[in-house]
Amino acid sequence: MSAVDPPRESAPGRIVSVERLVARTLMVGGLVGVALILLGGGLYAAHGGFHQHPLHLTRPAGPAPPGVFISVRQVVNGIRARPIDPLAVTALGILALLGTPIFAVTLAIPAFLLAGDRQYATIAAFVLTLLLVSLAVAGGIH
Repeated sequence: MSAVDPPRESAPGRIVSVERLVARTLMVGGLVGVALILLGGGLYAAHGGFHQHPLHLTRPAGPAPPGVFISVRQVVNGIRARPIDPLAVTALGILALLGTPIFAVTLAIPAFLLAGDRQYATIAAFVLTLLLVSLAVAGGIH
């Protein structure tokens, strides 16, 4: 702590609660993401997906071939379709895994502010900015 932020007696207990909040968020997000990936893989196998032609990972010019999701909108449309597209469930699990750290850092900022730790809140805001900029640069937001 600096001279500007005098140490508070209750701050260590609150910092521990921030750590628990972030840890639980990462744990639950990771488990949900993995569960969705396994569910999607199981649905894909149940629908005979592994006996069909192999999935080509190169992206041809023009519209995306079926089963290839290149935006969140396409994943949502695949989930809304009836029957649900198993590969969309898998893609949703991957999105959950990718979004969990962003969500955890977003939760940490107000938690640190409530704990009275502006320095860690500032660091978390910087980390969140880096995560969002890297996502935008990679083309993940559209």
